[in-house]
Order: sequence, then C-alpha cells, then structure tokens
Amino acid sequence: MDNKCNLDQFDFDATLLTVSFATRLLAMELDYHSVIDRALEAFCDIGSCRDAAIINKERDEKLTLVGASIDYERMFLDEEVPFEGALVTAASTQKPVIINGCPMSEFPIPSGKNSPCENSTCLCVPLVGSRDMVKGFITLKREVERPWSNCELFQIGILSTVAAIAIENTKLFRLAISDPLTDLYTRRYLSIRMDDEVTRIRRRGGELSLVMLDVDHFKNINDRYGHSSGDMALKQIAEIILENSRRGVDVVCRYGGEEFAVLMPSSDIKAAETVAERICTQCCKTLIELPNDMINISVSAGAASLAECDMPIAADLIDLSDRRLYEAKKRGRNCAVCSG
Repeated sequence: MDNKCNLDQFDFDATLLTVSFATRLLAMELDYHSVIDRALEAFCDIGSCRDAAIINKERDEKLTLVGASIDYERMFLDEEVPFEGALVTAASTQKPVIINGCPMSEFPIPSGKNSPCENSTCLCVPLVGSRDMVKGFITLKREVERPWSNCELFQIGILSTVAAIAIENTKLFRLAISDPLTDLYTRRYLSIRMDDEVTRIRRRGGELSLVMLDVDHFKNINDRYGHSSGDMALKQIAEIILENSRRGVDVVCRYGGEEFAVLMPSSDIKAAETVAERICTQCCKTLIELPNDMINISVSAGAASLAECDMPIAADLIDLSDRRLYEAKKRGRNCAVCSG
C-alpha cells in the first residue's frame, strides 16, 4: 500500500481485521505479563518492525520501561525512563509522535532531542486508558527508509487503545485478587487457579503440587510486639516466600492469618519439596526487622502433589498438604514434611 495513502483510501476491511485481532489477543487476558508480551508481539507485527517497548506511566509522572522486544526477542524490565521530549509531546497531545531513535540506548526509546540520526526513527504512541488518561506509551523503531504511513498509524492507534484498556484491566484484576497486606494472591484466587489446573490435568495430563506454610508461634509476636509489628513480620515473610518460589510460574498466596500457600503447576513432589525446604531454611536464616527489635522467625511446611491423592481434586490436594503441615508442627516446627 502507498505510504501516501489517506484514510479515505484506507481499506476498512483491514481495519476491522486489526480490531478483531487486537481484541482477541489482548482483551480477554488478565495476566499483566501476558498482556505486555502479547502487546509487544502485536505492535511489532502491525508496525512491521523488530524493536518495540512499552513504558508505564504513574500518576506522579514517573515512567518505567516494563517490556521490550529487541530483534523479536521479548523481555520484561523495570527501568526508569526520563519523561522528556517526544514522550511529553505525545502525552500532552495524545497523538503519535515520530522522532529520531536514541543512539545511546539499546531499547527503542525516543531521544530527548531530535538530533541527527541516519539509521532509525522512533514512533511514540500514547496508551490512553479510562477517563482519557495516558497510562503509558508504546514505542516502535524501524529504518528511516520505511516511513510510517497514515494507514499504519491508524491501525497502531486502534491497537494502542485496546492495549491501554487491557493493561488497565490486568491492574484492576490484580487489586481484586491481591491480599492488601502482603500483596500476594488471596485464598479465593488460589481456589480458582487450583480448579483450573486440576481441570487441565484431567484433560491433558501433567503434574501439580502444593506447599502449605504456617509461621511458627506467630501469636507470641502479636502478644509481645503488637499487631502492627506482626503485620510487618508477615510482609517480610511473604517476600521471603516469593523470592524462594519460581517467579512467573508458582502462585504464591496468603491463605489466611499467618498461613501461606504456594501452588506449583507442572511440578512433582520433588520440586515442591525443594521449594518448601528452601523457604524454611531462608526464613530461619533471615532476621525480621521490627520497629524496636530484630527477631528470628521460623515456618513449618507441608507439601503434596496431585498424583498422591486418592481423587484428583483440589480439596484432596489441600487436605493432604495441610495434614503434612501439621505433622511438621508435631515434629517440632521449622521443618518441611513432604511424604507420609
């Protein structure tokens, strides 16, 4: 299609296909990282380019590079980006801005000034979400020999709207299923995920394991230091559990009070035992910082796999893990029981 085409000449059948593709790809996905990954893929496809980046914008005007595609290889990031130049213009006008690429960065980030650049241009498109607020930006880079046509900008504009709403929805969904104290998933979400995983295993086979954890003598902490200090301790323990599970794979939840759970898809009992023992060891080694003291806290753990259960149902997996947790308590606490 001629780069000089205008919207009057645009093939609106192609536009409808773009809307359909973007909606199917993004609108029904509720996992944040999956949406970022799929959005990068879709923008690269529609923009006919190898390099793209998604930048998140907070209310305090802080910008964070959260994902990028470099030569078709996608990655998740957490790097601060200066809010300047083309990004400011795109945010204020809520329109795409084309500028020279930044030669100082490996990522397709627009340069602060429109300095001479012989190799590439960077397209910066605002991600406008609910209430017409700019939630971030998508940036695309390609060779100067291939200028951006009106047709491409129109398609990318449609996709940016779908992507902005999809990203916003994942954040709202995360708030709905997150424990407000620890920011881990809630017990309700654990139940939903377990049922989904069990259904998948019944259809296609596979492994599923669960680790149940309980903080030892937690009541003593509340009684001695107060509930606010107890909350501080729980937050630090949650971080230890999260750090010693498999990020992006395991589902880490606050099960209730001082109890936690780690759901491990595609994992057998040996993998669950490794995670359970690692968490117990790290908790015991880590000093928990309270306002006026540093204390040691231990946890007890029970792990089980779906393959060990009499019936392949979520309730049996929880029951077996729970029984092993209390066996760990009987054995003196600060240990993991993963068999018997």
